Amino acid sequence: MTDMTPPRHSAIMRAKMELTCSPLTEAFERLWARTDLDQVFPGFLVLLHQVMRASVPLMQTAADVTRRADDPLSQALTAYFDRHCTEEADHDLWTLDDLEAAGFDRRSVLDKVPYPDVAGMAGMQYYWIHHHHPVMLMGYIAVLEGYPPEMDHIAELQRRTGLPSDTFRTYRFHSDVDPHHLAELDEAIDAMPLTRQHMGLIGISAAATAQGLGACIDRLEPGDAPERAA
Repeated sequence: MTDMTPPRHSAIMRAKMELTCSPLTEAFERLWARTDLDQVFPGFLVLLHQVMRASVPLMQTAADVTRRADDPLSQALTAYFDRHCTEEADHDLWTLDDLEAAGFDRRSVLDKVPYPDVAGMAGMQYYWIHHHHPVMLMGYIAVLEGYPPEMDHIAELQRRTGLPSDTFRTYRFHSDVDPHHLAELDEAIDAMPLTRQHMGLIGISAAATAQGLGACIDRLEPGDAPERAA
């Protein structure tokens, strides 16, 4: 007998991401294949820090907007954003600690001006939150947590870069928790009263985020590494 149960919203989102987020997957493949990975990986950690430091403020902004609305979707989004803000708090500071553990200057990391692609990724989310619908931030989150590193991969990165184990503390943490966060995201999306239009908006945001982050990764050069501590 044919199963007539409609597919879950999360399954639809993941299927769309498989089709539209290939620029990010391909950018990661090119990064890990680089022969100068030991020189560009510190800059990759700087990039992660720059992205992470925008994540909680973005969710706080989205929650401020949804809190002012009085409809079931906004209420569900507020609950999710508030909970996830707590889960993601201070992860950018942890990455700074990891770079310091590798001998890089903390101030040098903070002084690096993010490339326009980094600012653009966050900036378009602010625009969509305020001028369209905060549900679009769910696509951004789905991409940023959609590629958790595996422990074997992290061990290989440590071997190839020669960086100390403490440099990978936050990376290892995300290897452990991101799959759980992905499951929580899927459960939240499946429980929300989403329309086809809402799902389209999430898909637009996810595709744009993947394209932006992929461009950031492809741009990485040895000169993006922060200065060594004195």
